Amino acid sequence: MIDDDRVKVFRDKRKSFHIPVYVLILATVSSASLDDQYELTQHVPVPVFQHEAVAIPHSIPIPVPKPVAVPVPQPYPVHIKVPQPVAVPVIKTITIPVEKPIPYKVEKEVPYHVEKPVPVPIEKHVPVKITRPVPVKIPVYKVVYHFEKQH
Repeated sequence: MIDDDRVKVFRDKRKSFHIPVYVLILATVSSASLDDQYELTQHVPVPVFQHEAVAIPHSIPIPVPKPVAVPVPQPYPVHIKVPQPVAVPVIKTITIPVEKPIPYKVEKEVPYHVEKPVPVPIEKHVPVKITRPVPVKIPVYKVVYHFEKQH
């Protein structure tokens, strides 16, 4: 038996196998370096003794496609001229109850219909005028310190 760092021992119930590590690495690399059409996610035949084998990390990194965020250069800011002042329509909604007649029978003997008034809400839209702002004079006070005071 060879006890070396380059050799892994796989024990089976019947026999013990000596497989050099470089053979395992070559098998892993050769299975990873297949054609582009062959997907790496497909099933690889596993030997019987691999359930007792020591996991060996992959020596060559396998490229995995990842979404890459690329910053797109933005154009210079566009300033849209807005007419000042902006005309904003302000509409006030008023609900007025209006009596609407609903026909009903007073008695069975009366052959004609009598109308009973029932309040029904009706919405009216009234435009509201916006008054222009009146300029307000704001007093500005000067800070006078005690040594600047005139007696």
